[in-house]
Amino acid sequence: MSDDSFIREVNEELRQDKVQEAWSKFGRWLLIGVAILLVATAAYVGWDRYQAAQANVSGDRYLVALDLAAAGQPDEAVAALEALIADGHGAYPDLARMRIGSVREAQGQPQEAVAAFDAVAGDSSAPQPIRDMAAVRAAYILVDSGTVDDVRARVERLTGDSEPLRFPAREAIALAAWKAGDTETASGLFQQLVDDAGASNGISARARLMLDVIASGAPAAEGAAPAAPQPTADQPAAEAPVPPAQPAAPATPAPPATGAAAPENGLAPDTATPATGMPAAGAAPTVTLPTTDLGLGGADVLPSGAAPAVEDAAPASDTPEPSGTPPAVSEPAAPAGDPVAPQGTVN
Repeated sequence: MSDDSFIREVNEELRQDKVQEAWSKFGRWLLIGVAILLVATAAYVGWDRYQAAQANVSGDRYLVALDLAAAGQPDEAVAALEALIADGHGAYPDLARMRIGSVREAQGQPQEAVAAFDAVAGDSSAPQPIRDMAAVRAAYILVDSGTVDDVRARVERLTGDSEPLRFPAREAIALAAWKAGDTETASGLFQQLVDDAGASNGISARARLMLDVIASGAPAAEGAAPAAPQPTADQPAAEAPVPPAQPAAPATPAPPATGAAAPENGLAPDTATPATGMPAAGAAPTVTLPTTDLGLGGADVLPSGAAPAVEDAAPASDTPEPSGTPPAVSEPAAPAGDPVAPQGTVN
C-alpha cells in the first residue's frame, strides 16, 4: 500500500467520525425542525383552503343579499348583510357594509347611507382601497345632500396626483362647488379632468359637459329678460292689448260735393262726425288708421264733434269716378235732423 492510499483512508475515517459526531449532536433537532416545517406547511395549506371555503360561503350569502335588494326587499337584504358582517370571512364583511350604504341610498336615506360609508372609511382594519372607495361614495351622496365642506372633508386627501381615486374625488368636489355657485373652482377642477389623459372616458365626457353648462348657463342667468305680462280675464277692456287695425283697400278720390268734403272711401269705417257737430249713432271709438295709398289714412281721426277741414278734402273735379272703384267699406249714416245726404257716395 502506498503512502497516498493510506493518507486517503485516514482522511475518510476522520470525516465519518465528524459526521457521526455532528449527527449525534444535531440530528434529532434537525428532524424536529423538518417535522415542524412539514406540519406548518400542511397547516397553512389547510387553513388557506378553509378560509377559501368560508369565503365562498360568505360570497354566496353576499349574492343572496344582493338578490334580495334587487327583488325590492331592502329590509331583508340589510338583515342578511348585517349577519354577514357579524360572521363573514375575507373582505365580505367590509363589502357588506358598503352594500348597506348603497341600499340605504336607493331607499332615499342619504344620511344613513353616508353613515354606513363613513364607518367603512374610518375602520383601520379594512383594506385601504375599500376605505378610499367608501369615502368617495359618501362624497358623491353629499354632493346632493351636503355642503362643499362635507365633500372636501372626505375626499380632499384623495385629490393628489399620485392617488388612484383622484379623478372621482376631484369630480365630486367640482360638482359640489358648482352646485354651491362657486363656478370658478368648479371650472378649474373640471378642466383638470379634461386635460388629464389618465381620466376615464366617462369622467372626461362629464367634465366637458359641465364646462359647457357653466359657460352657457352663467350669461343666460344674468341677461335673461322677464316675460311680458299676459292679459288676464278680469283685466279691464281698456287695459287689454288691442290688435292692430287691418289696412284698408286703396281707393280713388270721390267727386266732391258742393260745400261739403268728399267721404274717404276705401278707408276704415267712418268714425268722424258730420259738420253739424252731432256724433253719429253707434260711432266707433277714436283709433289711428293705417297708412293707405292715398296718404290720408295715417292721420289721426278727428275727435267726435269736429268737422273735417275743406282743404283736406279731395280736389274738386268734374271727372266721374272711374269704373272698377271698390265700393265703400261702410255707408256713412246721415245724422238725425240733417236733410241733406253727402254726395259722391259710391253705389
